[in-house]
Amino acid sequence: MKFTNNIVKFPSNLESKKKKYEKIRDKVENILSECAYDQRDLWAVAMAAGRFSSIFLSKIEGEDQAMKFFKNCMETQKSFEESRNPSNIS
Repeated sequence: MKFTNNIVKFPSNLESKKKKYEKIRDKVENILSECAYDQRDLWAVAMAAGRFSSIFLSKIEGEDQAMKFFKNCMETQKSFEESRNPSNIS
């Protein structure tokens, strides 16, 4: 009996969701950046986006999880910026 490996591997649901979420994130960040540039008001766009996000994330995930998400976003961005700073030798 000869065995052949004709099994088609489908992408995992987690990988598909990750790609979808990354695509949405990138698109939304691009739209917000364009709006901030067009309006010449980064603060106003950031406040509007933050308000939208905080309202709906707290309704969907709960206040504690929303706050953890925002804290994680800020820590991730800070680490990214520090890693690009040539004077940072840590």
